[in-house]
Amino acid sequence: MATTIVGLKIRETRRALGLSQSELARRMGISPAYLNLIEFSKRRIGGALLEKAADCLNLSPSDLDGASELRLVNELREIAADPALQPAGPGAETVEAFIGRFPEWAGTVAQIYRSDRSNRDLATALSDRLTHDPYLGDIVHQMLTHISAVRSTAEILDEIADISPERRARFHRALAVESHRLTDVAQALAGYFDTAHETGRSVTPVEEIETFLLGRENRFAEIEAAAEGARATIARDGILRDTEMIAALERLGYTIVRDDDPGTGADSARTLRLPLGTAPATVMDRLAAAIVAERLSAPIEAVLVAQPDGTGAVARLHMAAILKTYAIDALLLPAGPFRDSAARVRYDIEALGRTWGTGFDRICRRLTATTGQDGGPRFAYMACNAAGHTIDRRPLIDLPFPRHGAACPLWAIYRSFAKPDVATRQVAAFPDGKKVLFVARARRTGPVGFDQPDIHVADMIAIAAEQAGATVYGDGLDLGTRGKAEPVGMNCRICTRSGCEHRTDDPLVGRLRD
Repeated sequence: MATTIVGLKIRETRRALGLSQSELARRMGISPAYLNLIEFSKRRIGGALLEKAADCLNLSPSDLDGASELRLVNELREIAADPALQPAGPGAETVEAFIGRFPEWAGTVAQIYRSDRSNRDLATALSDRLTHDPYLGDIVHQMLTHISAVRSTAEILDEIADISPERRARFHRALAVESHRLTDVAQALAGYFDTAHETGRSVTPVEEIETFLLGRENRFAEIEAAAEGARATIARDGILRDTEMIAALERLGYTIVRDDDPGTGADSARTLRLPLGTAPATVMDRLAAAIVAERLSAPIEAVLVAQPDGTGAVARLHMAAILKTYAIDALLLPAGPFRDSAARVRYDIEALGRTWGTGFDRICRRLTATTGQDGGPRFAYMACNAAGHTIDRRPLIDLPFPRHGAACPLWAIYRSFAKPDVATRQVAAFPDGKKVLFVARARRTGPVGFDQPDIHVADMIAIAAEQAGATVYGDGLDLGTRGKAEPVGMNCRICTRSGCEHRTDDPLVGRLRD
């Protein structure tokens, strides 16, 4: 995806510095002909050569590799596919060239489009309300009634001179009453349109949450620090045990009930019931959740308060849940020790689950939050239910997930439901040439017992193919550009592959070819 952008960035930066193609090629240690192919996106560039090019152009590799523009690429492709711009709209194939040559203009176009879409969606929402909402018809009728009463009373006072003082006083009182009623109705109408504006937000909660997570790279240092501090006061030797967590909660005034007596402390808000037979991992989860509520509420609230004022209420609610889960994960799996143990077993999720006594999903989430700082692999994560609905996601800029609807049905996460509790790996190749290693596993969730429904959810991590060799899941695979990979897409609406037997929707961009 970023190949075109990288080549254009090299060419534009070289020209801005006044370097000839032959001079830059000499500094990079390659031929001018090869550099020409790179600049015109005929050859890929990465690794040591990318670092050399960045050094020669006084840039960092991250400034040159195009990863930071990937989100903008996806956004501009959606703009190009907007039916309102067809058939004269720009081609999606020119998006990367536009970003590479005019990055500031590309960002401005995206911002203008977001504003335009917001206004269009708001107009649609208000139009729908104006046409169909019975409340609006009723409140407008009330307003007209009060206006008529005020006008009639005012006309009487203005046109009739010989009114007795008593009657004039009554008319003045009536005028005041109707004016107050009119004000109340007007305020109600203003509140109605405020609600309409909120309902008509074009930035969905999913988009707000994605921006929130990408902006922090799925990491929250303040919560990590608070979790480390809480853990240090609870664990005597660095190992967090349920007995120590219970003792800590009891010092905070909690009553921990460990039997099946339904009446013991059932009405107390600070009673934590842990029936006998509860799985050890579940016990740790519930104890950790209580400690987080007592000890980590402040840093969680601080992160939420720092969000922009325009953040929607629904998005804030989901952010709070994400941060609470993050804090529980950080308390149970401290970043430093977890990162070290992950590197030792080459990021084997099941081995880490046995070491730390926790589930596949928590290990996946911690991998997204604790790895990559030292040059190791970075992980993205998503979870879905059997209906294909995404229930959790931790994207990366260069490993995005669909924001709306299900992903490509060929992704490993969906086929993992056929073999619950067995990890499935897949080397996936996207239409732009990018390769990603997916590792997915389905797990049972909900109540366990006779006659209970067999409900599963699936978890999946995604690793860029060039980094997957550092993991146990890359063993035995050819992850290079010539290696075997399964063709997939992001989802049907934005996938440009033709001839796919699993397509369920026509693409937004272009037409399907035979």
